[in-house]
Amino acid sequence: MPFIPSSSACGPPIFQFRLPSTLRFAFRAISASLRLSILLAATSASLPAAAPIDSAPASTAAGDAGPALLAAVARTPQLTAAARRIDAARSRIGAAGRIPDPEVGAMGSRVTADAMGENRDMWELSIRQPLPKRGERDADRDRAAAAVTLAESEFALTLAEVAADVAMNLAEADGADARAALIETQLRRFVAALAVVDARLATGTSLRLADRLTLQTRVAALTLQLDQAQRSAADARAALRGRLALAPDSPLPAYAAPALSSIAATDSAAVTNARARAAEADAMGRVARAGAQPMTAIGVRFERERSRMGKQDTVGLALSSEIPWRARGYARAEVRAAAAERAAAAADADAARHRVTATLARVDRAERLAATARRLASETQARLQVEHEALSRILSVGQFSGGMSSSDSAVLHAVDILERTTMTQIEIIETETSLRAARAELWRHVSAATLIARALDPESSTPN
Repeated sequence: MPFIPSSSACGPPIFQFRLPSTLRFAFRAISASLRLSILLAATSASLPAAAPIDSAPASTAAGDAGPALLAAVARTPQLTAAARRIDAARSRIGAAGRIPDPEVGAMGSRVTADAMGENRDMWELSIRQPLPKRGERDADRDRAAAAVTLAESEFALTLAEVAADVAMNLAEADGADARAALIETQLRRFVAALAVVDARLATGTSLRLADRLTLQTRVAALTLQLDQAQRSAADARAALRGRLALAPDSPLPAYAAPALSSIAATDSAAVTNARARAAEADAMGRVARAGAQPMTAIGVRFERERSRMGKQDTVGLALSSEIPWRARGYARAEVRAAAAERAAAAADADAARHRVTATLARVDRAERLAATARRLASETQARLQVEHEALSRILSVGQFSGGMSSSDSAVLHAVDILERTTMTQIEIIETETSLRAARAELWRHVSAATLIARALDPESSTPN
């Protein structure tokens, strides 16, 4: 083995051995292989899989959890108040179409020293019955029935809106949990690799400090991402408990969404509410037209007069009617207002039907996009797995290819593979979360009758 002399300022020459260039290159390759094998050993068991998010069809997902979600929403103060308004409207039906009570009158008088110098006593008793205006009772009953229908439709509409918001928040919370689980898996892998690097450095193994810094940077970034994902999940669940009026430690209902086949553009909660408002406007118009009729009353009068000559009785029949000069003007204004309300309700119904159609189209696009994203992500995952395995094989024979001219590029390439794998899986999670959020919007368009039935009967299943 060749050696070269070296002089020392403090003593005789010192002889140093120098390895041949081929051996020096081999040792450097072995050192690079050792550094990269540490990272691959900690992360090459298999590329991590994305945390699962239920991507089953909405009808399947909602079959068990849909009634539970609606029951939880129905117990909120907002829905409890809406239910009490239904009870109040139903109670008013008994007061609709009322008939006025009869009126009783009595009068007594005394005439002293009239023209004949005679005192007279008189008293009078009358009974008067006001009569309802023509058509007024039927119009009042129609108005009370329309008020019940409107209260029920408002209950269903509120239930649909809150259920959609709750389902969307659940989808966001589940998506944040899935991201956190994925990031935590990757973080454990990088922490394990960093621990191996630190152990090698502690034993004096030839490792570059840049490898350790690269891993530390990635660990710090993943730690921050994990904290953000966990905070997002916690915030979403806190907002949910506040919306549902639950205690901080109360369990939340599971995510659920109705099936596309259960949605009809002509039967959504918003369309039903618009029809109820149109019916109420029609009833108010009938009430206004009845108000233009004159009010009448019929009565009976009995009068007795006593004097020195004897007593005299008088019986009379009275009929009275008002002259509706002003009432008809007021009634015409009410009829115009009812017509405007009916036109507004019809416009709202058209808008609601368009929203249903747009939501169905958006969910269909989200379904197709999710299917495409799953397929492309699976293909990308397979390519990254092949790339990862190829890098491992190249390392095992001590060779480097693909433009990697140093061990640093090999380490960075291994880290890059893992990062791209993580990003691919996060994209899958984001796509699935967007799909679940789009499905949650379907709650806004479930029929009012179905929503009320599911809220009051949690044992029944979600419509398919």
